[in-house]
Parts: sequence; C-alpha cells; structure tokens
Amino acid sequence: MSATRVDTTIVVAAVVAAAIGALGLIGVLGQAWMGQTPSSFLTYLPMILVPIAIALACVAMIRTAYRRRQTGVGHR
Repeated sequence: MSATRVDTTIVVAAVVAAAIGALGLIGVLGQAWMGQTPSSFLTYLPMILVPIAIALACVAMIRTAYRRRQTGVGHR
C-alpha cells in the first residue's frame, strides 16, 4: 500500500470517528433538552471517539511532514 493511500485511510478514519462522536454528542444534548436521562452509550461515545480522531489527525500530519522532509520539498 502506498504512503498516499495510508494517509488517506488515516484521514478518512479520523473524519468518520469525529463525525460519529459529534453525532453522539448531539444525541446526548438532544436527550438532555427533552428532559430525558442521556444514555450511557451516547455519553461515552464522544469521549472515546473524539480523542481517537484527534490522534489519527496528528498521525496523518506527522507522517506528511516526515515524508516532506525526506523528499526535500520546499528546499532550494
């Protein structure tokens, strides 16, 4: 698998994890707004997925910066 595909896969996984975490947070806020007790699943989902998404985004940026240093892009 090429480096570009790996980076794309990492970014897609980060976006999916962030989107699911955001939807879980919206679900918790919606339940609280309706006066219901928020479900524990929806409460823990954002707390687990959002940090994973941030970590995956950091990994993608570090891999890109490392690859740019190896190829010498931007050097005169």
